[in-house]
Amino acid sequence: MAKVKVSDITKELEHRFLTYALSTIVSRSLPDVRDGLKPIHRRILFAINSMGVTADAKPVKSAKIIGEVLGKYHPHGDASTYESMVRMAQDFSMRYPLVDGKGNFGSLDGDSPAAYRYTEGKLTPITTFLLSDIKKDTVEFRQNYDNTLKEPAVLPSRIPNLLINGSSGIAVGMACSFPSHNLTEVINALVSLIDDPKQTTTQIMKFIKGPDFPTGGIILNSKTEIRKAYDQGLGAVKIRGEWEPEQLERGKIQIILTSIPYGVNKARLIEKIAEIIVNKKLPSLTDIRDESDENVRVVLEIKNSQEPEKIMTYLFKHTELETNFQLNFNCLKPTGEPARLSLKELCSHFLDFRKDVIVRRLKFDLAALEKRLHILAAFAIIFKNLDKALKLIRSSKSKQEAATKLKKAFKLDDEQVSAILEIPLYRLVSMEIDKIQLEQKEKLKEQKEIKNILTSKKKIWDVVKTELKEVEEKFGDKRRTKIKTIETVEYNAEDFIEQENVVLVLSRNGWLRKIKTVNDPATLKFKEKDGLLGIIRTNTRDLAAIFTSAGMVYVHKVFNLPYTRGGFGEPVQNLFKFGDGERVLKILSLPGTENGDAEEAGEQQAFDFEDSIEDCEELLFVNDRGFGFRFPLANLTETSRAGKRVMTLKKDARMVAISPVSGKHVFMVSETGKGLLIPLDQVTQLSGPGVGVKLMNPAKSKIAAARCLDRKKPVQMVFADGKSKELNLSKITVHNRGGQGVFVAKNKKVINLI
Repeated sequence: MAKVKVSDITKELEHRFLTYALSTIVSRSLPDVRDGLKPIHRRILFAINSMGVTADAKPVKSAKIIGEVLGKYHPHGDASTYESMVRMAQDFSMRYPLVDGKGNFGSLDGDSPAAYRYTEGKLTPITTFLLSDIKKDTVEFRQNYDNTLKEPAVLPSRIPNLLINGSSGIAVGMACSFPSHNLTEVINALVSLIDDPKQTTTQIMKFIKGPDFPTGGIILNSKTEIRKAYDQGLGAVKIRGEWEPEQLERGKIQIILTSIPYGVNKARLIEKIAEIIVNKKLPSLTDIRDESDENVRVVLEIKNSQEPEKIMTYLFKHTELETNFQLNFNCLKPTGEPARLSLKELCSHFLDFRKDVIVRRLKFDLAALEKRLHILAAFAIIFKNLDKALKLIRSSKSKQEAATKLKKAFKLDDEQVSAILEIPLYRLVSMEIDKIQLEQKEKLKEQKEIKNILTSKKKIWDVVKTELKEVEEKFGDKRRTKIKTIETVEYNAEDFIEQENVVLVLSRNGWLRKIKTVNDPATLKFKEKDGLLGIIRTNTRDLAAIFTSAGMVYVHKVFNLPYTRGGFGEPVQNLFKFGDGERVLKILSLPGTENGDAEEAGEQQAFDFEDSIEDCEELLFVNDRGFGFRFPLANLTETSRAGKRVMTLKKDARMVAISPVSGKHVFMVSETGKGLLIPLDQVTQLSGPGVGVKLMNPAKSKIAAARCLDRKKPVQMVFADGKSKELNLSKITVHNRGGQGVFVAKNKKVINLI
């Protein structure tokens, strides 16, 4: 019977999850600080190099490369593997692409690359320096997934790939986000750090000014902000696209976008700007078109009267023309341990790695030289005693016998004898022997130079510096991303709103319409079992306030509400975050910025709109339990999608009435037909959400409706059967708050007051 192991399930789950998390972090998601690559990218580059498809070779089908990678090194999906290869070939994703892709490898517009059976690829020249000296025992190799081949644990990179190309990934419990940098700046910083290892981040930033993205743009952060992010290995940089005004004939101007922030989809950006134009959120912007080729050129047509700076300020605020790039320097240290490193630590780890690679390469070269010198020494001995050697060889009956005689006669080892017996006879003539002796002299000189370097740390670091400078001379270029502080043009968002009188129509089931004119509300159509709840005249510079039974108010800018082109409008639940069972009660227009006289709407005067709040400073809120209070209109400001609470409701209570405060009385009616008229001054005022005071006791019923009014004017009660009754309030006695009221309607259910 098998042994049963008893273990705490909590500890087992913790152990197994941590094992899985560490496996994901190390083998998939985080790059190595030394070569800046994740395993998938390292395997792709190593496979392409092993196939001989280097920078000067003819490209091969991507399908062949992916097959090589999957079959030998990376037993995972072909789609993710090809996606990784594609990214290394995109000049808008990588500052210095590592794969030279031929064919469709995607675009800034988010176009998908062609399938791998159509595209081709090979290594780029700079990738040669990632793989240089890999055959000289410069890095450790490990078994591949099926133990049939070996793959490098890290590439012997001469280039600081993690810094110049960046990386991003999400692991279990941690993530990384490295921006790309300019190679010239990084190399100069590394050389400087070799000369003075005690430099601070501030001193390193004399060379590395900040990230340098492949798509250009402008970084708006201050040096202090960038330095703090580099010090902590965590932060963000704000990137803004570049633009310039272009002068046209007759004094006209158009705006040209010449770059977009890194990682932004150009097609989606253009679509967003087009939506702004269609919805008239920026009236001064009239059209947009994309004239990009290999360079970004997006044309914005504007009205002559508007300043381009203000238009761009609006677009920076409302589109991805200005974005944040998060910096998170999590990576694998040489020990394989994940850690968040500072900029200096990233540079130091790379330099230490380069030193180790060079030492291992020099030792490999030294061993090869010593082996060759050992053979050349044997050749020299044989040349001095050539006749004797030939005599011994001729007298031997086999190669083994000849080897034994030569070893004994000239005191040679097996390796030397084997090399002698393999050499053709013509190599033993005088001229060839001269070449051998010259080679021996040169090898001895090289041996001495390598030993001198290996015995001096300074000389080793000199080699590191020399090789870094070679890379900089060959691939160094100018910055693409500018770093500067730009004074933001101050503007009022409402300045861009096109002033226009509109009508908002709200149905009982919460369907909202924004239309330009309504001649007759009776012509409005609604869904089945739905009808008109409220209709208001407002202006695009005003605010629309929607009140609900949950004691909430949702205040939204009218110009941000979508126009209704047809149909029944838009459900308010799509615009705001309503709770379960929350229903709309009322819609009001609140004054926004200065706008035109709403009375100029002309035909809009043909019917009555909702309660006017033009001369109103307060609103009355009443719930179905008879509690209520007055609330300052000034405290109703624009809210988020989650809305703002204006009335606190206990248990299953709900708000039933919202009325502009006017007149001197408040009239309330219960569902069973009892009405109560009280003085307005008995209603308390609250500046924030609350329950209020008891205005009427509905007994076993509930409050149906309430209104502030002048008792000299009649009011109409609406019943559940659709009929109504006019009530003369001047004949009703005024009582104190808290009473049950008197019957004003019998045997009918009251639902509203109008």
